[in-house]
Amino acid sequence: MKEEQPSLKKILQPYLLISIAGLLAFAPVSFMLRSLKNDIIALEYPINHFISQSIHNGEIPYWFNTWGMGFPLQSNLTWGIFSTPQMLFSSLFNYNIYTLHIEFMFFVLLAGWGMFYLLQKHILKDQKLSQLLAICYMLSGFMVGSTQWLLYITAAAFIPLIISSLLSLLKTPSLKNSIQFAIVYTLMFTSVYAAFNIITTYSIAIFILLWFLFFEKEKTKRIAKFKYLGIAVFFTMLLCTPCLYHTIEVLNNISRGNSIASDAEFFNSNYLHPASLSNLLLPLSSVKMSFANTEGTMLHSYMGLFILLLLPFAVWRSVKEKNRRAIYLLITAILFLLTSFGEITPIRNLLNILPGFNFFRNPAIFRLYFIVALIIFIGISFSNKSIEELFFRKSFETKTIIRLAWLLLTICLIIVFFNGKNLEKISFNNLSDFVRNINYKSSLLISSIVQACLLITAIFLIKLKRLDLLRITFALDLILNTLICTPFFSVSSSSISEVNAILRPSKGFPLQAINPNEVASTFIDNKNNTWYNTNIFRKEVSTQDSYRGPLTLKNFYSDTFKIKAKRETSLVFIENDSTNNSVQLLVQRPTIIKASVNTKSSSTITVLQNYYSGWKAFYNKSQVEIINDDRPGMSIQIPKGEGVVEFKYERKAVWINALALHLIVIFFLFWKAINCIRRYAIKSPSLS
Repeated sequence: MKEEQPSLKKILQPYLLISIAGLLAFAPVSFMLRSLKNDIIALEYPINHFISQSIHNGEIPYWFNTWGMGFPLQSNLTWGIFSTPQMLFSSLFNYNIYTLHIEFMFFVLLAGWGMFYLLQKHILKDQKLSQLLAICYMLSGFMVGSTQWLLYITAAAFIPLIISSLLSLLKTPSLKNSIQFAIVYTLMFTSVYAAFNIITTYSIAIFILLWFLFFEKEKTKRIAKFKYLGIAVFFTMLLCTPCLYHTIEVLNNISRGNSIASDAEFFNSNYLHPASLSNLLLPLSSVKMSFANTEGTMLHSYMGLFILLLLPFAVWRSVKEKNRRAIYLLITAILFLLTSFGEITPIRNLLNILPGFNFFRNPAIFRLYFIVALIIFIGISFSNKSIEELFFRKSFETKTIIRLAWLLLTICLIIVFFNGKNLEKISFNNLSDFVRNINYKSSLLISSIVQACLLITAIFLIKLKRLDLLRITFALDLILNTLICTPFFSVSSSSISEVNAILRPSKGFPLQAINPNEVASTFIDNKNNTWYNTNIFRKEVSTQDSYRGPLTLKNFYSDTFKIKAKRETSLVFIENDSTNNSVQLLVQRPTIIKASVNTKSSSTITVLQNYYSGWKAFYNKSQVEIINDDRPGMSIQIPKGEGVVEFKYERKAVWINALALHLIVIFFLFWKAINCIRRYAIKSPSLS
């Protein structure tokens, strides 16, 4: 008998519930109550705003003229025009701080949707179990701890989709699945922090090898699977090669293109300290944990009480039943966890023998893969089980889970007992002061009280066999703990409108009348908070220090830049100027700078932008040679008299390749959407 096709409503319902959980957990962000903070405001927001302004004003956004005296947007190092999601958000919206919050929430929810899709399609039969595990992933400590890095959140969003598309390809090799894998991989490759690409690519290669060594039973189908894997690799390389090529080009022109492993302290900074694993039970405690050379954002690994209650029995069950798939995944999770410890274990340094691993730090990012592997491990361990069987039957499983719940409750109550004296120090009258002044013992106490209440509720509901309320309790655990942590990791004390008033983003590309040496790139507000890269919102080139990180060109920013600009009032000026010469700026756009000049003798004209391949100079519409002698800015020699100088940046290959990639991805997404509509929404009339 043919299985009945589920309705669209039934299919979408779990995704809707996952969305509600995510929106509530990040309520200060999703309801626009408070602004995101730190790097996502200092880096992602100004960059995305700039790209959007370029697009909406007829510019190809591949030269970032206000970042470090100019930087090419053609790589996947941190930002660039090859990311289809980034370009869609920048094109469809006139990007502002509200758009940033919407984009952030989209990728948070996509992480939950992707994990649910993976678990339901390939691992679990019970939809309710898949849904809870997806919420555990979406609201894990990695997500809330990484709020300030949008490219970490996008990595968490794409990894489940990558795994799902790879499993579809291995289980059902076809041209469609080969192309699907290539598209999904390309989306990840162009949209995440580069370190995640390196880790994910090696993980995929090792997984495929293990699949064929231990899990591929139908040896007669190996040739077909190798064939379609080869096709997938071909299309992946075809789509990723332009971005990879231009990324390597950028790496050759920045100091960050060199290995950083030689600086041991910096390379091993931001690791996951083993003692911080206590926040697997007490998540709020991570906000004030203090270990040398790392920070709280890298220590948060919470996955929910649901995971803690299932994990011990999942391990016991997998070992007892000799479930090789589950055991391998558990070993994988442990290896990723040990790697995230940085130099505390030798694994992270051993990985440097593989190309790419010695170019990035932050070992704690490996904990994302630990979380992914652990959740999939639990899914595989209970692939044929339902929540009812685990929690409500008088079986060994249920008894074990209840006993573990009592044990965790006892631990929480003991912590409350020994830290109860800190209760009088806790005051919620002023949230800003509370967040600023909370200490470790207070965070430990609050977390213990919250977890104890949740555990008591869970035990009570298990006894009453109230499944729906139990599921809500497990989801509420993650929602509540994420919500509690957002003031520390995610949002500032300022509202979105206040931040918008501080940054004052302007539209278009006006002429710059202020000396670049006098353009402030940072702003200190009345709360003594420093806001970085503020000149980007005004589209003003500045020689002042800002929060640029390592992604600046090698010939960028020196004292000479300041000296050159010191006495000038224009972005374009005549070196060794006299009062008889004049320069008037006519056009100042990211890729075009034009000025009229009047000189009494042969002179050198300089524009304060970094030189990079693609820049050309013209005098009275005739191309002239740019003096390239490692001097700051770009200079040309012109004869005496009146004329117009023009500097143009053009890289046709970059934007044509990017445009082609976006069209392919968008066509694929439309094709998938149409197929879904045909499959679930359009019901053919039955034959009489």
